Amino acid sequence: MNSPDSNQQPQVRIVLVDDHPVVLEGYRTLLSGQAQFLVCATVGSAPAAVAAVERERPQLVLTDLTLPGRSGLDLIKDLVALDPALKILVVSMHDETLWAERALKAGARGYVMKDCDSNTVIAAVRTVLAGGIYLSAAMSSRVLVAFAAARPRGSSVSPLETLSDREFEVFRWFGEGRTAKEIAAQLSISPKTVAVHRDHIKDKLGFVTSAEMIREAVRWVAAHA
Repeated sequence: MNSPDSNQQPQVRIVLVDDHPVVLEGYRTLLSGQAQFLVCATVGSAPAAVAAVERERPQLVLTDLTLPGRSGLDLIKDLVALDPALKILVVSMHDETLWAERALKAGARGYVMKDCDSNTVIAAVRTVLAGGIYLSAAMSSRVLVAFAAARPRGSSVSPLETLSDREFEVFRWFGEGRTAKEIAAQLSISPKTVAVHRDHIKDKLGFVTSAEMIREAVRWVAAHA
C-alpha cells in the first residue's frame, strides 16, 4: 500500500541570485511558501551563481541583472552553456522595454520588474518551469509586434539597438557616473577594454568625443530612471 506521500512530485530546485541580502530573503520566503519549490541556494554574485548551479543542479535560476563579478546578461549566457535545460527568470529593477529582449536573446525564459507583486513572481516562475516565456502584457505585445512586423528594409533603428550587450552595459554605467576603472571592476574586464567599448559606442552613436557620449549617457539614464 502506498504511503500518503508516495505520489507527491519532487520539489523544484531553485537558485536565487541577487547582491542584496534583503531581496534574497524576500524571494526565499515567497518561494518557500509554495510546497513544490525548494530554494537550494541563495548567492550574491555571478561567479557564486555558476558554482551554485554546478553544485546544486537546480531546475530554475531567478536572477537580477546587476551583479558583482560579471554582468547578469553574461551570467545568463554562462548558465545556458553550462546547462541548456536550465530555466532562467530575470527579476530586475531595470526597465523591461530596454532589457527584456536582450535577456531573452541571452537565454532567459522570462523577465519581470522588481516592483511587481508576489503573485506575478509566482506566476512567472510557474510559466517558465512549464516551458513558456513570461513577460508583462505590454512587453509581450511589443515583442510580438517586433517579430510579426519586422522593420521594413531601409527603416531606421534606434541607435542604442546597434550596441552589443556589453557596449550597452558600458554606456549605462557611464550614464550612472562610473569611471572607466569602476566599470572595469564591475564587469571584470580591463580599463583598456572599457576604452575600446567606449570608442565603439562613440562610433555607433555618432559622437566625436568621449565627453559628448558620456553626457548623452547621463541624460539617457536620467530619462529612464
